Amino acid sequence: MPASASASASAAASATRASRRIARRRIEFGSSSTSARIVVARRARARDGCGIERDSRARAKPPQRDTGIAKEEDAFFDEDEDDDSRGEDASPDDDEGATTPTTSEEETKREANEWKEVVTRKRGIDRGEGGYQSKWWTTKRDCPDGRSGSSETRWAKCDLSGYKEIGFEKSGFNENGETWWETWREVYCRDDFTGVEHIERSADKWARDARSKEWQEKWWERYYANGAVERGVEKSGREVRQAWWEKWGEQYDGEGATLKWTDKWAENGMGMRWGDKWEERRSKIGSGRKSGETWRVGQDGERFSRTWGEVMAPDGSVRRYGNSTTGESWDTTEMENIYFDKSQPPTWAEVLKSSERLMSIEPTPEDDEDGVLWTK
Repeated sequence: MPASASASASAAASATRASRRIARRRIEFGSSSTSARIVVARRARARDGCGIERDSRARAKPPQRDTGIAKEEDAFFDEDEDDDSRGEDASPDDDEGATTPTTSEEETKREANEWKEVVTRKRGIDRGEGGYQSKWWTTKRDCPDGRSGSSETRWAKCDLSGYKEIGFEKSGFNENGETWWETWREVYCRDDFTGVEHIERSADKWARDARSKEWQEKWWERYYANGAVERGVEKSGREVRQAWWEKWGEQYDGEGATLKWTDKWAENGMGMRWGDKWEERRSKIGSGRKSGETWRVGQDGERFSRTWGEVMAPDGSVRRYGNSTTGESWDTTEMENIYFDKSQPPTWAEVLKSSERLMSIEPTPEDDEDGVLWTK
């Protein structure tokens, strides 16, 4: 075959493979060019300053604390990089006719020592009534020496009612004796009674080290098309006999009124407990109420409590009152320049924009499985 013909055939084959990869990405993320740019940016960030891919074993570590609910782009960053790499390095469209393996060994060097990591990948789809579909991907990583391992499952669900959901679950352990699991979900649906659209995001994280020190965090956010927002957090931790808990929440009615609250308490394992809590309600014109309590229970069972309250009137007057178990008592009213936090949560339009992947999910016909379901 002439050199020019061979070069043309090779270029055509490369173009075909590239177009198929682009088509698969568009099916997964929607046809938006913005999504394609996001994927490129993610892959660029996955390399260090020398252009070397990150060590895959670096994933064998617990989730970070106090990070809140990850955005779509950040939540699926690692998975997208994995899938893009597999799609290019072991694509069924390659000239050699290779197929993507379900089990493989990935070799790398870490601190001049060689090790092998066995990676098992599976994927599938479940279908049900009402057009229900659940596409899922799993990746399991194990070291032959048994010192570390991890498992990841992610999914995309939808049905004909318009319900959409994406999420993942991760768990693992490492050579340091740490174990953990983490889940993340994002859901779009309509209220069964009012028909109002809303998007809910949630995350649940837990980890424990070799000394049995552990912590857990639960986060959730609900955004409604009418502007209402609900947020909440539950945290807890334990180390030997010491333990602590924390909860807080926020509610916005979409018209300017807010409700915020916090509740914290702890114990030292020797009979002593303490905590504090407060609640704040504000109207859209700035008036409102605050109330709270600080308390403590000693080892001998003696209890101390101090309660307090504030009433903020539209004219700027503030009444402060309270009492305690030690005999304290106060009740005053003064004119003040009341500080009112007017910051607002994201609008419905901003929430939709940040949920691009979720909103791009659409049911696929059963006869399109070979061409549509697996997009990477």
